[in-house]
Amino acid sequence: MKYKKIIAAAAALAMLAAPASGAHAAETANKPHTASETLFSIGSVSKTFAAAAAMQLADAGKLDPDAPVTDYLPEFRMADSRYRDITVRMLMDHTSGLMGSYYANDVLYGSRSRVPHDAFLSYLSTERLKAAPGAYGCYCNDGYELLEQIVERVSGEDFTAYIEAHICKPLGMEQTGTPWNAFETPEQTKVYSGRASVPADYGMTVGTGGILSTAAELCKFGSAFFKGDCTLLSENAKTEMFRSGAGDQYEDGFGLGFDTVSQPEYAAAGVQVVSKGGDLVEQHAELLVAPDEQISVAVLSAGGSSTENKMLAEALMDIALEEKGVKINHPVIAEQPTADSVPEAYLAKAGLYLDRDSIYALSFPEQKYMQIDKLCTDLPQTRYFLYTGNDSFVQVGGDPAKDSSFQPRSEQTVLRLTERGGETYIAEESRWDYGTLGVLTNTGYSMQKVSEHPVSEAAQAAWDARSGKRYWLAGDTAFSISYLSLPCAQLYSDPAAPGYFGNMQITDENHAKSVLSIPSSMSRDQFDLECKVIDGKEYLICEGRGMTFLSEDSIPDLPADLDCAELTSGAAAWYNISGTSNRTITLDIPDGAAVYVYDRFGNVVYASISEQYGSTAALPLSGKIVFAGETGSTVGIRQ
Repeated sequence: MKYKKIIAAAAALAMLAAPASGAHAAETANKPHTASETLFSIGSVSKTFAAAAAMQLADAGKLDPDAPVTDYLPEFRMADSRYRDITVRMLMDHTSGLMGSYYANDVLYGSRSRVPHDAFLSYLSTERLKAAPGAYGCYCNDGYELLEQIVERVSGEDFTAYIEAHICKPLGMEQTGTPWNAFETPEQTKVYSGRASVPADYGMTVGTGGILSTAAELCKFGSAFFKGDCTLLSENAKTEMFRSGAGDQYEDGFGLGFDTVSQPEYAAAGVQVVSKGGDLVEQHAELLVAPDEQISVAVLSAGGSSTENKMLAEALMDIALEEKGVKINHPVIAEQPTADSVPEAYLAKAGLYLDRDSIYALSFPEQKYMQIDKLCTDLPQTRYFLYTGNDSFVQVGGDPAKDSSFQPRSEQTVLRLTERGGETYIAEESRWDYGTLGVLTNTGYSMQKVSEHPVSEAAQAAWDARSGKRYWLAGDTAFSISYLSLPCAQLYSDPAAPGYFGNMQITDENHAKSVLSIPSSMSRDQFDLECKVIDGKEYLICEGRGMTFLSEDSIPDLPADLDCAELTSGAAAWYNISGTSNRTITLDIPDGAAVYVYDRFGNVVYASISEQYGSTAALPLSGKIVFAGETGSTVGIRQ
């Protein structure tokens, strides 16, 4: 059955700086909220708070942004000796070279845990770097968890207490907080996963994505970046935060805490607009600030995405600017002129290419067009591009081999094959028409050319045996969002790309390594793979994400007479469901535990975290059931 997403949203716009007031000591219990504005998790917009906190400490002479992280966290270690070169600024502008995101238990439904924060340095101690510190900008959540801990160490305050005392109180933000002082309050937005109401999702690494706010208060926070407003930060600190380190037009233009500090359509009108977006799983946010024009726009939602929020925020920004006499002209999708053949110089660029998801074969059939085939997948995909005569290729629909190609009107992708540092990359400019909200443009490096990678027959055979096999989440706590958003991992090998498994290079029978090195956020959230047998069960370990998955071959059938499931912390109990129709079970679930049921396609059909499902689960003819909780507790099962 098809259904529409349920979306709750709030937006606010401010054109004047918020008045300042004095600071006070923060509390760790829930705030006594008296306002009635709807409260949302703002996801990665939290990074702007963390960066502001760090720059406040820099203003006070307590922190040097260009000092090594180890100056403030001497216990910080990694398996890659280059970690000593990572500076505080590199954490803020995403140039640290860290792998990306430690996702284990990072976001929880209606629950809290300090483990992701407290164990973070231990997690990093076994990791490598994906790039030399400072090499290029690539979005990195882990950098902001390190920054959160630096703020705590330098200030001597818990991060939640620091944010409340030094950011929220001076701005009069009474509702803004973290899961540690604004948890499950009456103003919290309703959240849905599909059609099912679920508890709100909360980020456990607060400086990365754990702050909660209202649209009005986030808008007020944005006003603290207005020119002339030094309530939170000096003008010098704001100038530093608004400076981009991008080396060219295809690199991400990160500031300190901001995704973008200059957008072409606004810059063309003489206006600087800085932006930051954020996504958990169910909640999303966008903050836009025009510092010189003193305009702040915030859009928050439960459902949708930060992309849609950004489009709405830009529409509101345009209205506010127009009232000041500034007209913004956004890009449109215009049909590109095309040529009948591809220049000879491009033919040498055929071969294998990687992005963050897969590996591709790029070719130039009969030198007439460019073809990109997605490999290592169960859903083969072919895209066609015609040469434009302007050193670029535009994607077309239809089949150019049959002279039936056309350029779509609602979206456009233009690729350029470029050289940088001895490597061949594909640079991409994509546009999508959002109707009344306008056209969204994304520009960046999107693929990297790689060599063939032959491995031993034994290594290839070992990974070929895992191709297409499902591995089910086994290491997360009961309320991890991954049980609904990423319950299983499934990767593939492909005869057309020997030595690769997904987009990773096979190193031996049990290890595969990420080799992606694209100077953009296409390289974000990398991880290596290790397959390990423990107590006769095969596990797939995602090193760099902290996630562990259990092979479907190691999952037993659910006994018909099972009357309880014993729980073990960090080791979810999985069972296959098969062979019985119209079967229901009634569950007695203790606090701190949860049960999820999936059909044979991996879709959730029961989740105990949602009150809508109750305590009775209807089991599908074929599927999976998982019991997760703490050691020593059990889930009762009544047939």
